[in-house]
Amino acid sequence: MNIYGYENEEGDLLSLSEASLKVTIDELKRISEFIEHVILQMEEYGGDFGHEHLSDFLKFPGTPEIVIAGSS
Repeated sequence: MNIYGYENEEGDLLSLSEASLKVTIDELKRISEFIEHVILQMEEYGGDFGHEHLSDFLKFPGTPEIVIAGSS
């Protein structure tokens, strides 16, 4: 597993050694539902799976964004 992030929208993609999330219980439940959704997508599409955005899953654009990409 690799973790990447941006300091801001204009920044370069950075490799991170740690990511911290400060969340409410409801937010964590939505993130958990998103992860379950991505698992199903990865199982269905296998090597053809690209990536999924939390904001698309929630149908609510916003930042910070969580993106899960498949690893080959």
